[in-house]
Order: sequence, then structure tokens, then C-alpha cells
Amino acid sequence: MIRPPLRLIVVAGALFSVLLGAHRAVPPRVTIDTGILEGLDTAGVIVFRGIPYAAPPVGELRWRPPQPPKPWTGVRPANQLGHNCIQHRPYEDIDPFTAGVSEDCLNLNVWTNSLDTRAARRPVMVWIHGGGFVAGFGGEERHNGARLAQKGAVVVTLNYRLGAFGFLAHPAIAAESPHHAAGNYGLLDQIAALQWVQRNIARFGGDPSRVTIFGESAGGWSVGSLIASPLAKGLFQRAILESGTAVGTGISSRNDARALALRFADSLHVYGVGPDAAAHLRALNPDTILAASLHLGSPGELRFLPVVDGWVLPHAVDSALASGAANVVPVIAGTNRDEGDESMGAPTRTFARLVSSHGMPAYVYMFSRVGDDSANRARGAYHSAEITFVFGRPHPLQPSAGSTPYDSTVAEAMSDYWVAFATSGNPNGAPTAGKWPRWPRYASSTDALLEIGPKIEPRTMVKRAVYDSLDAVARLHGHLRPK
Repeated sequence: MIRPPLRLIVVAGALFSVLLGAHRAVPPRVTIDTGILEGLDTAGVIVFRGIPYAAPPVGELRWRPPQPPKPWTGVRPANQLGHNCIQHRPYEDIDPFTAGVSEDCLNLNVWTNSLDTRAARRPVMVWIHGGGFVAGFGGEERHNGARLAQKGAVVVTLNYRLGAFGFLAHPAIAAESPHHAAGNYGLLDQIAALQWVQRNIARFGGDPSRVTIFGESAGGWSVGSLIASPLAKGLFQRAILESGTAVGTGISSRNDARALALRFADSLHVYGVGPDAAAHLRALNPDTILAASLHLGSPGELRFLPVVDGWVLPHAVDSALASGAANVVPVIAGTNRDEGDESMGAPTRTFARLVSSHGMPAYVYMFSRVGDDSANRARGAYHSAEITFVFGRPHPLQPSAGSTPYDSTVAEAMSDYWVAFATSGNPNGAPTAGKWPRWPRYASSTDALLEIGPKIEPRTMVKRAVYDSLDAVARLHGHLRPK
């Protein structure tokens, strides 16, 4: 047997390595208004993580509206999450510390199935996380946008300032504002992220004229607040509110927010309402601010929330909707079956009635999926249980959520309905049409909704009489509740 010379073997091997390298996937890159990003191709879904959409809100920028991000030179890696906004860990299922927490946290993440800008642009879904305005982050694994991207959406998740950092309405800070407003920095962050989407999402294959904002709990309150905010006008065309609308709860009055801010400052030995007070607050270590916020009281007693400040929120959400001053768009609004009638069920119906009173489509759902084990049967369809399924995951990430034989069906249906709604403003379009039951449009005369659980079927609200009674009580206390 004649063997080739060793030199020929080495050369051939080197050539093979070069050819192999030439065929290896090149990391996806996209150029946005601040520079070039390099992301990851994950089994056909392209993801970019940790993209700054605003300047770090630190030092003199603490408790100020977000400022434009600084451009960079060269290629910026976008393959890891950015820092999460500073927070503690009040909820076992939200762990913000893997990526680290920092005041420098205004970043977002994007999932898309193609960067081909010659192809038809796809609907955009911008997720606003929950966590009581004190916890949470856009990069949670249960908010992974890959499955929705596979179904044809471009998905964005984001971080926004939390707790005292996001919602401190101190009068010394308001005095600096040309609008004499303070306290809605977390909402202003969300608006800045939506402005980033308008400027850049076409580079990822997204359609800036078809943006859906969606969120759960505090994320739902945020969506309701953005609908009520004139500063968000034109930044989205549809909205989905899961277990929270900011009707009846989730918003502070200016007086309550001011009183909480003064009490908070006093606990930090910062007194008065002059410029010195603002400077002293900004000079504090962020860990000191976080620690002080934890000693104000339980979340149910005292909490930093969006505030009716006269600028970001000129009116409460229900008042803005009733007067027509809101950004009225098609909506999906719903709750999980066992969350509570007074805090969730009745306010969600009020929101749908206010939207539909303007002739705008509203679609209401009730999520009734419950794990088969005895512990889950006892706690029912609890708060946040739907999130995994909205993102098309067939199994909850938390083992404590249990399992059911129909989990895959619920995940497929919910993600289809959500993408269909983002595509056209109607959850009955593609990819839902002909595949799932038709979702009836809400009307106060029918109180129609779609139940999503062991069965996926349209029905009438079974608690109409309960909600009517709660609405009557709310009216007696001066709250807006349409009939």
C-alpha cells in the first residue's frame, strides 16, 4: 500500500479545516441606530439580548426621564442578558440575580425568525413583565420569545426601573421637571423602549405599524397605563392585558404618592422639598435605597406604583377611557379563574366595557387550567399561571404547577390566538382560523368570553351577577363602572 507524504496529509487537513470553517454559521448581525449587534442563531430563531435602549439611569440621571443610549463603535455582542433592574427577591419564581442587578439596567431582548428585510414585515409583540413593580425582568426564561417567533412574530422583552427607583414621586424631584411631575420613571422607560421599537424593529423583520403590547399583573397595569398615557400615542396598535388592567388598582393618586415619597425620604434622613433634598437622594448608595424601601411596610400596605401625575398619566385609566382621551386600540383582557372577583374579574370586565363603548374590539378570556395533583386542585388557576402557555411552552417551568394531559393543547392554542391578534387585531385570524374555536367579540349585552382550560370554548361569564354587585358597590364609592 502506497501512503501519501506526510506533508500532503498536513496540507490536505489544513485545507479541509478552512473549508469547514467557511461553512460554519456566521453569528447573525444587525445594524441599529446606535451600532452593530451580534446575536445568536438558536435552532432557527435569532435572538439578540441585552440591547441598551436608553442611557444608564445613574448619578444625575436617577429619577429623570430616560435619555438616549450612547452609540458604540465596532460590533457589540448581544448574546447574554444585560443587568436586571435593582430589586430584591420577594417571589420564589423570579430570580434576578443570575444576570446581576444594577441601576444600569435599561436593556431589551429581541427574538425573530429572519433578518431578511426584503421579506414581508411581521407583527411585533412587546412583553412587559409583572412582579408588583418591585421585581421581575424581561429575560426570565418563561418569557422566552422563541416559540412566538417561530409562529411569525418578532418578540421584544424589556427591563424597566422598579420600586423606589422607578416610581418615587418626591416633590423635590417634581420641582425639577418642566411638567412639575415625578414618579413614573418606570412607565417612561417602557415608552422609551417602544420608541426604540419604532426606530429599529424593521431591522429585525418587524412591522413598526403593527405593535402589540402585552403584559401580566404589573405588566397588565403597565399596559393599561400606556393606553391612558398621551406620551405613548402611536407607539402601539393593539394591547393584551393579563390579570391586571389598572382599573381600580395599580395606580396611585398624586397625594398618596407624594406622602409615600416623603415618608420614604424621612426614613433615609433626607428632609425638606428643596433642591438639596433631591441631590441628597441621588447621592445615596442604591443598596441603601433598596433596603429602605423594604422597611416601609408590606406590599399590600405601601408600594411604589404609577401615579396620576398630570403628565405621563393626566387621568386614571378608567377616566381616560371613559372620556376618550386614551389610546383606544383593540384589546384582549382576561384573568385566571381563581384570582379574585373584586380585584381581577370585575375590573377586567369594566375595562372591556370601556373599550367596546368606543366601538373598538375587545376580547375577554378566562384561563382555567389547573394541575392534576391535589395541591394544584386546591389552589386553582392562580395568578401568573397562564404565562408559560402564552409563550407557547407546553409545560410550566415550575414543577409546583403540576401537569395535565391537555397542557400542549393550551400552549398551542394560547400562543396561536395571541399571534393572530398581534397580526390583525382579531384572535380568529391566521394562525388560529379553522384550527381553534372562534373567540366571540365582547359586548356588554352578552358578557361573552373564551374559556381556555380543559376545554377551549366560548361561553357567557358565569359570575355576571357577582360582577354587577361589585360594580354597584364601586359606584357608591365614587368609582367609574359602566353598565
